[in-house]
Amino acid sequence: GDPELRWALLFPRAFFWLVSLLLASLIWFVSVRLSDREDARLQYGLLLFGAAVSVLLQEFFRFAYFKLLKKADEGLATISEDGRSPLSLRQMAYVSGLSFGIISGVFSVINILADSIGPGIVGIHGDSPYYFITS
Repeated sequence: GDPELRWALLFPRAFFWLVSLLLASLIWFVSVRLSDREDARLQYGLLLFGAAVSVLLQEFFRFAYFKLLKKADEGLATISEDGRSPLSLRQMAYVSGLSFGIISGVFSVINILADSIGPGIVGIHGDSPYYFITS
């Protein structure tokens, strides 16, 4: 398959993951704001609820992306010269998984970098009195 086509499939999967993360975050944020913050048991339940909603939304968006990919595959097969899709199912699955891994890794690194702002980081002046060590 063409590398350009693989790149074209890489970004929509990351976008679908970001949208699912945004929706899960909004649902959790609203549910916490509307609840009693003093009730620790309720807050723990909302945390579990937020995790479950996040997983369900990610699976829903993965299924939606799969359906979109099937339509795109049919369209690519229609316009190709030999009537076959230029990308195999294995290549599409690999690119989709790679996209999920990249965007998930980027978010993980951003969270670590956001937590690391403090006196232990040379050149960055933060408010935390504690040193942050990561490897």
